[in-house]
Amino acid sequence: MQQSASRVEVAPPSIRILMPDERLQPFATFYYFVTVAGELEDFLYPEWGNVRFTLGGRWWVEERRVRAPMPLAAALFGPTDRAMKVVAQDGVTAGFGLTPLGWQRLFDQPAHALANQRVDLGDRLGPSDNELLASLTGCSDEQSAALFDRLLFDRLTERPPNSAEAIAVDRALRMLPCDVGAFAAAAGTDPRQLGRVCKAVFGFGPKRLLRRQRFLDTLGRMRVTEDFRFADVRGDDYHDQSHFNHEFHEFMGLSPRKYLSVPRPLMGQAALVQLQMGIPLTFVLPPPPDEDGVDPSARPA
Repeated sequence: MQQSASRVEVAPPSIRILMPDERLQPFATFYYFVTVAGELEDFLYPEWGNVRFTLGGRWWVEERRVRAPMPLAAALFGPTDRAMKVVAQDGVTAGFGLTPLGWQRLFDQPAHALANQRVDLGDRLGPSDNELLASLTGCSDEQSAALFDRLLFDRLTERPPNSAEAIAVDRALRMLPCDVGAFAAAAGTDPRQLGRVCKAVFGFGPKRLLRRQRFLDTLGRMRVTEDFRFADVRGDDYHDQSHFNHEFHEFMGLSPRKYLSVPRPLMGQAALVQLQMGIPLTFVLPPPPDEDGVDPSARPA
């Protein structure tokens, strides 16, 4: 994942973040708007599902040395458990992240069916992707955020609520259980049922999911720690430095030392903006829907 020696960055990328209506925050993380002048390369970290609209320029994602353009101009990204390289040339994009419970609410397709994949958005959110792109063209960030709010509210009112099982597993995962047995116990289920829910809602089996979340929690702290060293890793997360290095390479495709040495123009700027917005970089999700079963999208403002 080395950067091209011929890359010339004209200016730092512009990244703007707006929060969804608070009733949508159990389902969507935040709305983002990105403008790149010139060309840049960076990582896309492992993340939950995303809806992305390419509004200008060109974007590619690269995984295992295979470079492919974003699918058309409107793409649905499934949850990922490995880093990808993103390349932009004068790119303009807008989109939003989905929580796992948001994925279950919005789509019929189980998350594992699109894990580490990206497909055309089509009409998966109701309106066609061409309608959405036309509506976004020429909009300000605030207008686009209002459009996303309406889109999500409309979709949520058409869909059944989250299952009690999914909410229980979501709550248990926030506790970062140490192993699958503790995870199942915290969710009030058995390991087999836990595996079914994890794959359908989060995209990965319980063991892989716990490893992924532990790594992302560590990566979030790395992003805000100057001169990061293994001594900064929480003692109960990894057996030793060799274990940490192995896990880092598993999820990022390079060593921690190499990662810290390469430029990260996009994600570095994103980290600054997220911190300014009070959005944690470590593993923290918005609160799940209320336990009383009332759909937040149906509550009065």
